[in-house]
Amino acid sequence: MRQNSWIQEFTILEHFAWLARLIGVNAVKENEATLIAKALGDPNRFSIYRQIAEGDETYCGEVCNKHTLSPGTVSHHLKILTDLGLITSRKEGLNVYYRSIPEKFSSYLAYLQNLNRK
Repeated sequence: MRQNSWIQEFTILEHFAWLARLIGVNAVKENEATLIAKALGDPNRFSIYRQIAEGDETYCGEVCNKHTLSPGTVSHHLKILTDLGLITSRKEGLNVYYRSIPEKFSSYLAYLQNLNRK
């Protein structure tokens, strides 16, 4: 059963990459792709990105509560993800809310898929 869920997840990722190519989302260049790969290669950062990507919008406190990291470390990971364009934030009073930018991740996936075609 676990293999089937992986296959389904991969199929969904392929679909996003295909959609990115179809609608002409800005292509990810090699340097940017390596930075995204490095960023998502960190298990904590990947977990934070996944938490944000799975929801519509995530309050910073929710991210801190889910992980055993200090608020400063979470903030550092969020900054890296924001700088790479994988997530965006908005302030409301003293609160900060994060959401993923699926088009950026789709462009990254399209770049990875094109590696096999060269």
